Amino acid sequence: WGTVIPHLDLFERRFGRQSREVVADAGYGNEENYEYMDGNDIEGYVKYPMFHTELKRGYAGDPFVPEHLHYNEEGDYFVCPMGQHMECVGETHRTSELGYISTAKKYQAQNCGRCPLRGMCFKGKGNRTIEVNVKSRLYRNQARERLTSERGLYHRSMRPIEPEAVFGQIKYDCGFKRFRYRGKRLVEAEFATLAIAHNIRKMISMRDASSR
Repeated sequence: WGTVIPHLDLFERRFGRQSREVVADAGYGNEENYEYMDGNDIEGYVKYPMFHTELKRGYAGDPFVPEHLHYNEEGDYFVCPMGQHMECVGETHRTSELGYISTAKKYQAQNCGRCPLRGMCFKGKGNRTIEVNVKSRLYRNQARERLTSERGLYHRSMRPIEPEAVFGQIKYDCGFKRFRYRGKRLVEAEFATLAIAHNIRKMISMRDASSR
């Protein structure tokens, strides 16, 4: 998860401009990356780990999952399917490898004992408690809208084709299965050489195709 921001920063320093769109798979869909892209006017077509699960009919029609509970931003509480307010009762903080601090809050219902929906809502004892990162939830909703748009469907169809083909050519056509050097600088130099060679082959292939 921690490679997106350094990569985009390096891209901007090297080329003097920033990407207008970024496409990546679910391994990079987190609050830290979404906030970075939002703050730098980048349209992120980046999946999050639960993206495909949320599109399934069973999940989409389940009113009890936290993602489907109504959130009142002004009062900072969720509303369960029976209309009961789930108030904030605490929070936890996590720090990423890049130093980003995210906050997840715990929300708890006040009286689940006699609720007729309890058996379908949750199986634990006491009142139901959920843990939600509200900021991350908002970013995921934004990401879902983009990924399911016409532009998002295009990027989703192209993402596995464009990079995976290159990986296949490098690993199987060229036989590069592992790095031969150790240390970050040497590995970067080795991969840079490999990338240059790959691009030269593509340029020659394109030139030959256009001259036919």
